[in-house]
Amino acid sequence: MPRCKNCGEHVSERFKRVFGIEDGRVYACPNCSPNAGIEEVSRDRSESE
Repeated sequence: MPRCKNCGEHVSERFKRVFGIEDGRVYACPNCSPNAGIEEVSRDRSESE
């Protein structure tokens, strides 16, 4: 099961695929990072595609 490298909380495969870095590691999950930061990453990635 994928886990957040920051807090160790479980994250879904979908979350890992969307918010993980290229090798699949996740350094910020919804439990340890403000949702605004996650939204910003998502927006940045969608603009680069």
